[in-house]
Amino acid sequence: MKALIRYFWSLVQYQFGLKALSVIIAFTLWVVVFGSRTMEITKEVPFEITLSDDQIVSDPIPEKVAFRLTGPKAFLRSITSRIEDPIRANIKDFKSGVFTYKVFSDSIKLPIGVKVQAITPNVIQFRVEQLRRKTVSAKLETVGESVPGYRLIRAEVLPPTLKIKGPKDRIENLTVLPSLPVDIGSLKETTILPLAFDFKSLGIEPDSSLPELNAEIQARGQAFRVKNVPLMIRTTGKAKTDEETVTVIVRTDLGEVIKVDGDQVHAEIDVRDMPDGEFLKWIRVQLPPKVHLIRVIPPLARVVVKGQ
Repeated sequence: MKALIRYFWSLVQYQFGLKALSVIIAFTLWVVVFGSRTMEITKEVPFEITLSDDQIVSDPIPEKVAFRLTGPKAFLRSITSRIEDPIRANIKDFKSGVFTYKVFSDSIKLPIGVKVQAITPNVIQFRVEQLRRKTVSAKLETVGESVPGYRLIRAEVLPPTLKIKGPKDRIENLTVLPSLPVDIGSLKETTILPLAFDFKSLGIEPDSSLPELNAEIQARGQAFRVKNVPLMIRTTGKAKTDEETVTVIVRTDLGEVIKVDGDQVHAEIDVRDMPDGEFLKWIRVQLPPKVHLIRVIPPLARVVVKGQ
């Protein structure tokens, strides 16, 4: 009997400090868990679908899944500020069709004592179709009329086409894509505007940079011709153009006496968002206050981009 007692005592003495520390930590956690006030929070986790290059989701899907959680306040506080990894539905190896993805409680990592009370949505259903690409014509749509004293001389869209992508049945009959209306009445000087399109209602996506509108406006006032304005290229890589300088025609409002110097006029082409290749780009200008653009000669330039 004494031998048995000595054996158990030796077990207690072995790494006694580590065992005592473990007991203290366990007791502390017990006090925190059962002593903290129970509360409820909602934690949102991003939801993503992993597709292959020739797949596209044709139905709207939720961007986040909401988990309603209950547990000790001390533990829930850390979950509230924690950044969660997305819940990913991987369907790269499947063909087109309707898929159902069920979200389970273990989709989110939780400490002991925290429970999932509800998941919204807990079932996500979506249709996957074959992805198709197509080039369509861009059609300019305008609203309003020019303000008295101002006249729209020319409206050009560049490029005249744009590339789109989407489910086969949604793009196969599309040949022309109208822009969202541009308010011509609000333009009082020559302006370059990016065109916008209602891709969402059509269930498609753009597959190239969007066309831009160059609206040339004529108005009363004194006109000036500024020659040999250096043409700069804004790029993150290498780019070149055959145009080194441009001529800029500007005007001032009636009654304004302003001297326009060449140093105050700047011309540039921005290709920072363009991939490698050859492009036609509108030339943009920066002018001093109270000076309005009429025309840039030439209005556009061909740019070769490399190493972006």
